[in-house]
Amino acid sequence: MFMRKLKTGLRLLGTFLLRILLGIVAAYLWLTGLAFIERTTVGRLSDRYMDGRYDGLRDTVFDIISPIGWYGGWVLIGIAIIWGFSQGRLDIRRWLRKRHA
Repeated sequence: MFMRKLKTGLRLLGTFLLRILLGIVAAYLWLTGLAFIERTTVGRLSDRYMDGRYDGLRDTVFDIISPIGWYGGWVLIGIAIIWGFSQGRLDIRRWLRKRHA
């Protein structure tokens, strides 16, 4: 009896930690992707034209994208925590069917 409960508890804990790890990886990819986008668009223009034409635009874009990246990363980690706690029991399709029926 004890071993069965222990195995079930370890399985739930492992699933929870794996889903949180996937959320952290998703957040990292989100931040890296946004940093890549900002570097390849406006950052490249600012580096190409060194006369300061695009410096204001670069600073504005960096100031906008940086908070979006960090808030989006924390949202992804939060979603992973909720997903880990639910253990796959959140059936959104069932909720939508009830709501639209």
